[in-house]
Amino acid sequence: MRKECYYCHSKTRDQLIAKFQLSDSVAEDFSFLVDNFLQHNWHLSNPLIATHLHRIAKEQIEVDDLYESEKKNANDLILKNYQHWKQIVKNSENPFYTAAKLAVIGNIIDYGAHAVPDQIESFIEEQRTKKLAIDDTSELFDAIQKAKSILYIGDNAGEIVFDKLFIETIGHPNVKFAVRNEPIINDVTIKEAHTVGINNFCHIITNGNDAPSTLLELCSQEFINAFENADVIISKGQGNFEGLFDVKKKNLFFLLMAKCNSMAEMLGVQKGDMVIKQQN
Repeated sequence: MRKECYYCHSKTRDQLIAKFQLSDSVAEDFSFLVDNFLQHNWHLSNPLIATHLHRIAKEQIEVDDLYESEKKNANDLILKNYQHWKQIVKNSENPFYTAAKLAVIGNIIDYGAHAVPDQIESFIEEQRTKKLAIDDTSELFDAIQKAKSILYIGDNAGEIVFDKLFIETIGHPNVKFAVRNEPIINDVTIKEAHTVGINNFCHIITNGNDAPSTLLELCSQEFINAFENADVIISKGQGNFEGLFDVKKKNLFFLLMAKCNSMAEMLGVQKGDMVIKQQN
């Protein structure tokens, strides 16, 4: 675990203590358990560390969905302007590219990476004028045209509204959308997927796990089957990238924003850059 990652996990701990206004005794117990875990498990991957940290938080705070309000607010914020974004996509020179780019921009709504801007809508408008640092959109488009099946691995609430728009724009008849099996950070579950109506354009499955990532060794057989049999796999966000970056599949595409230096270095881009990357 990098020093930067340690600080990020510690920041999560502190923000949860503040968010739920924990008593001194509960905050001390929670802090001790998290710090002890971090010190003795620094060798684990960041998604696994985040999973265990939030399991500790759920038990100590006695709340199953720690980011329930943030997820609802993010979904409501983006969903209320869905027709506006849909018209922007429809009226653009390249609707596929525009919808894909909006899906990437939506990846900023990530409380796990402490990256959510104060003015989300203004940030989205600003990012729309920027280019992708890695742009394999044409390769993704060509792959989708040939595909009989697509697996789309979701990431965060709010962001999922743009995923819905992208899937609607693709218009493919056989898309499976994978969500987390249980609440973890502000990652999307079946509840949020149905709330924004993405189930109207694809079939929802869970990955069978509560990690904020796609860790194949922990996923359900249903998900593994979908992953192995899909003609195209679209992986959204940093967490999924961390779990899948060493999986060698040419039909795997990563759509994300590099929200920290660690991810930027792995991708060979700058922090804040947008990426649509085909796996080598």
